[in-house]
Formats: sequence, structure tokens, C-alpha cells
Amino acid sequence: MRIWQQLGLTAILSAFAVSATAQVTIPAAASMQLGGGTLDLSGTDLQVGGTFGTGSGSVASARNISILAGGLFDAGSGAIGLSGNWSNLGNFVAGTSVVSFVDGGLAQTVIAGATTFYDASFVSTTGKNYVFPVGATQTFTNALTVLGTASTGIEFRSSTPGLAAFVDLLTGGTQNIDFVGVSNVQGTGQILAPTRTNDGGTGDDTGWFGAAIAVLAAVPAPTLTTLGMLLFVFTMIYPATRRYRVRPDRTVSF
Repeated sequence: MRIWQQLGLTAILSAFAVSATAQVTIPAAASMQLGGGTLDLSGTDLQVGGTFGTGSGSVASARNISILAGGLFDAGSGAIGLSGNWSNLGNFVAGTSVVSFVDGGLAQTVIAGATTFYDASFVSTTGKNYVFPVGATQTFTNALTVLGTASTGIEFRSSTPGLAAFVDLLTGGTQNIDFVGVSNVQGTGQILAPTRTNDGGTGDDTGWFGAAIAVLAAVPAPTLTTLGMLLFVFTMIYPATRRYRVRPDRTVSF
């Protein structure tokens, strides 16, 4: 009965259609709050057109999660796990939540829209592709984890080869990144994976893989011209000559 009160009649009818549509829908003007509970989607989709809040609860085993225009997903301090696509065309309030992208039936996950995450992890043992929208920035305020394996690297790439998507780990955020190939996905905040190398990506990985060190190494050491060298020697010798003075009796002392 409490679920009926939370969702309203329209939303509960959508929820009952899960077996046919493989989707739980929160329609516009409807609201659902988990509090401390768990919504186990068992591989089905979640579509938020109204208001959805996790509180301290969790969304488990989702396939695709879509926040429609006008929809509000308030993640609170909850945990959200999905294996499919993430689309944010509405409003995602990250709070102190953790969003975990994991392996599933799909070989790639497509990210749509621009989202600010608190903690987010992208973990794959199958070499999964994560495809980011060209021109949009995904922001991570507290922590970013990106982990493939030594035998099968995870892949970050933009939706259009040759055009860049962007990720931004803010100052103060922590990172755990290894075995990732990057293609046309640029870092705009902290340098990402500064001690690692691009594992199978095609490049355009500005902001990744020790880029700051590479920039410093690329700056040539300054050289002196002949005139510059003479001026340098003069500045070294002239102060020393000022230590001496000639007395009227022409004796030299110091």
C-alpha cells in the first residue's frame, strides 16, 4: 500500500508493466522515494520523468538509467549500480552517492548528456567500451575509478572519432585508474593516470597519462648567445671588483 502512496496510480501502472517493457517508469508529476530501501531492477531499466530519490538506499542491478527532460533524480547518499546506458537530460543531484558502471550483457555503455557525479566507478574485466558525448563534460567531484585488466583494457572514447568529449576530476578528488585506452576523451581537471600509458586507445588524450610531465619535457632549455654569455660573465666579475679600492698611496687593500 505504501508503494501506491509513493508512486500514485499512474506510476504503479507503469511499474506493473515491467514484464512487458523491461522498464520501471516514474512519470512526470509522480514521485518515488526509497528512503533506506533498495530497488532491485534485476536487469531492467529505470526511467525518471518525475521525481526519484534514493535517500540512503540503493538502486541495484539496473540496465539503462534515463533521466528525462524535467525529471529529477536525487541520489542522496545512496548507491546506484548499472550495466547499460546512462542518459541525463534532466537533473541529477549527486549528493554523496556512488554510481557504479559494471559489466553486463552489453559490449558498450553510452553516456548521454552532461552529469556531475560525486563518486563514480567504471570497472570492466571484458574490455568494455564507454562512449561519451562529443562536446559534453562529465564531472567528478570526489572520486573517479577506471579499471580494466592487464589482459583486457577498458576503453573510453567519444561518440564521434576525431571529435572530443571531456571528463573533469576536480581538485581534491581522488583517482584510481589503470589499464584504460583513451580515444578522443580529454581531461580538463586533474591530470588523469599520470603514471600510466594509453592502453590501446587511438589518442587525443590531452589531460591523461603524465601530460604535465610531457609538457615540461617538451620545453627546450634556454641557451645563451655570445652577447648573453659576455653579459653573464660581466655580472659575475663586476661585483667582485667592487670589493677592492685604491688608496691615495696607490696601495691596494681589501
